[in-house]
Amino acid sequence: MIDIRNNIVVITGASRGIGAEIARAFAKENCKLVLCGRDETLLNQAAESCALPDGDIITIRADIRKAEGIKRIVDTACNQFGRVDIFVNNAGVGYRRSIVEVAEAEYDSTFDTNLKAVFLSFKELIPRMKKQGGGQIINISSMAAQKSDPGIAVYAASKAALNKLSESVAGEVRGDNIKICVVAPGYTATDMSNASSAKESGRLRLSPAEVADAVVYLARQNENAWVSMVEMRPLIEKK
Repeated sequence: MIDIRNNIVVITGASRGIGAEIARAFAKENCKLVLCGRDETLLNQAAESCALPDGDIITIRADIRKAEGIKRIVDTACNQFGRVDIFVNNAGVGYRRSIVEVAEAEYDSTFDTNLKAVFLSFKELIPRMKKQGGGQIINISSMAAQKSDPGIAVYAASKAALNKLSESVAGEVRGDNIKICVVAPGYTATDMSNASSAKESGRLRLSPAEVADAVVYLARQNENAWVSMVEMRPLIEKK
């Protein structure tokens, strides 16, 4: 396992849930962090919970669904810290309802956030990572991409597309010392997967911290080791 101290880590959707836990997990590794999110208050709270020196963590609000938003995030990270070593595409949205009830705007929002933002991050990051000699992009997917429950068809489709996009692009940049990895958790205790929906489906749930641990595990793999995907399932119900 490599030492990732002082690595520059950018995390989208970092204001709460899995994203905030990923931030805290990398903070424990003494990384320097750039946290991105939509809610400034929650974003600042997440940053404070990382307990890093002020110069080692910054927050930024930007629309990741737009090329200029992703560029501003990466530019800010590079201006502050000089490079991006690890970029975590964590931001995601989904709607639980019948396909005939999903509004077109909700469909667009799901694919723009869960897929287009990752595509835009590839376009912005890969040339820079090639120039700096390597880097890592970790995309948070879902086990719903493989086995979707009724009512989450659009969300599941966006995550399935994310998996294939990641797989294909990873092959393009593998020889450039750029790792593209996917973490696909099952039901996780977040706002998107609340306790009632998990109970109704009979599913056990992971904690956001457990997902965050897997992300850091991938980041700390030996330099020549590339784990392309981690599928996560809860083992037991925790009391």
